[in-house]
Amino acid sequence: MPQVTGVDLSPIQPSAVPPNVSFFVDDLEDVWDYSTKFDFIFSRFLTGSIRDWPKFFNQSFEFLNPGGKIEIMDIIYPPRSDDGTLSEDSPLYKWATLLLRTFAAMGSPLDSALKYKEQLEAAGFVDVHVVQRKWPMNRWPKAQIYKQIGTWANQNTMDALAAISLAVFTRPEGQGGLGWTSEELEVFLIEVRKDIKDHTIHSYWPIWSVYATKPE
Repeated sequence: MPQVTGVDLSPIQPSAVPPNVSFFVDDLEDVWDYSTKFDFIFSRFLTGSIRDWPKFFNQSFEFLNPGGKIEIMDIIYPPRSDDGTLSEDSPLYKWATLLLRTFAAMGSPLDSALKYKEQLEAAGFVDVHVVQRKWPMNRWPKAQIYKQIGTWANQNTMDALAAISLAVFTRPEGQGGLGWTSEELEVFLIEVRKDIKDHTIHSYWPIWSVYATKPE
């Protein structure tokens, strides 16, 4: 039976898990000291959390068995539209670009996936592939499958909006923030939420899956 190991920075793991599953509370940016190597390493939505992606990929390479695989799935800021309905002066686009700029200044870019392919290759991985997907911001697409994806993406974005914004927007300038008041932020987020729910704005999140192999 395959053994599955989960790692998270916070102790949020469930207590009831299958016998082949174990969890560790650990910081992936520290030096890895696992007692075993792996056949497959997978991460999802760590953009903004990892400052040194080359180090992460080098350690992944070290702890994979020969022939092992790695897959990284991540979101890319800012959201986009293919038909121009998400304008650069819209509250949603402004919000995302402000986050992008501020996280980049802190050394944790929210578009880190754009460099994963070259960084994986530099770490020694081969057969590096990039799969680009689009997650609609709400149920605006005609196809039912994309309406469903839009439902999930809308809920995820709405749920995360205040949490991801608060510290960045209200922290003083010079300390990694934008220096807004809580009241200014809340008024702004009201307009951002309107854009997120607006079906006439055909916005989507770029979602990239990048996978590669450690040579035999």
